[in-house]
Order: sequence, then structure tokens, then C-alpha cells
Amino acid sequence: MSAAVQTVDRSGRDVHIFNREKKFGGREMGHRLLNKYLVLMDVGGAVYVLLELAWRGRSHWTMFVLGGLCFIGLGLINEVLPWDMPLWEQAAVGVLLITALEFFTGCVVNLMLGWQVWDYSDLPWNILGQVSLKYSALWLPVSLAGIVLDDCLRYRWFGEERPRYNLGLTRKWRWSVRL
Repeated sequence: MSAAVQTVDRSGRDVHIFNREKKFGGREMGHRLLNKYLVLMDVGGAVYVLLELAWRGRSHWTMFVLGGLCFIGLGLINEVLPWDMPLWEQAAVGVLLITALEFFTGCVVNLMLGWQVWDYSDLPWNILGQVSLKYSALWLPVSLAGIVLDDCLRYRWFGEERPRYNLGLTRKWRWSVRL
């Protein structure tokens, strides 16, 4: 026995319809969701490692995991918060998210495990040598790019809603990205 499953975006439009067997209890849908987030994690991890290689000439496998988690977090910003939130505010939330994840990862990887992947102790405004205001400010353009990239990938690869952004000029004006 099969049942039609319909996915609807925020505007009420049908995005895609697929069939799944009831006897599997939604396992196919769970696999699709898991696969989507694994792909997004891979993209985010690869981009993060490439940024590190370009910035400081080296990286560590833990940065792949951190980058993937940051990318997934950036993508969830406009899944949790409203689309009409200005893009710069979304990017600011992204900065806070990345900084928090970097701090947590640094505490585990550097302080608890002693792997010394990075150390910001010599920089001003650092917290336990794991995050620094100097580098947190650099996460703003990265967050902005990550949010847009995630939205584009979700639209193109997974059939999700077409991205649209409030640039913050007025609350009513939106810009649609044509992909």
C-alpha cells in the first residue's frame, strides 16, 4: 500500500510529490532528509577547509566537521527565522552561530584534547584563546555567502523554495534571486 506525500513550501505551492510505502513508517523520507544534510555538511566542510587553506595554509580534519556544522546552521537560520528578516541580520546571527561553534570546538579540540589546532591567545579580545573579535568580524561576509549558497543549493538540488531576500532597505521590499 502506498501513500502520496506532498511537500508544500511557505507560500502554499507544491514543491514535489513522491510515493512511499506506509509499511516503512516514513523511512524513505528520513533517508532523504539525512542525505540532504550529509550533502550540505560535505559542501560546508569542503568550503571551510578551502578557506582555511587559503587563509593560513593549513587545516585539520576537525575543521571539515566544524565547517559542515556551521553551514547547516547557516542554512537553518531562514528555516527557523522568517524570510523577511533582513539579510544583514541573518548574517549577524550567522556570525554569532559560527563564533559559538568555533568556541565550543576549540574548547574540545584544543583545551580538552590538547591538539593545538589553533590558538588566538596572542590576539586582542580573545576568549580562552579559542575565539577572537578580530576573526569573528571576518565571519560576517562568510555568513552572508554561506546563507545565499545554502539557499541556492536547497532550491537547485532539493527543490525547496526559491530564495528571496529582504536587503534591509525597507521592510516591504524584497529581492528575488533568479537562479
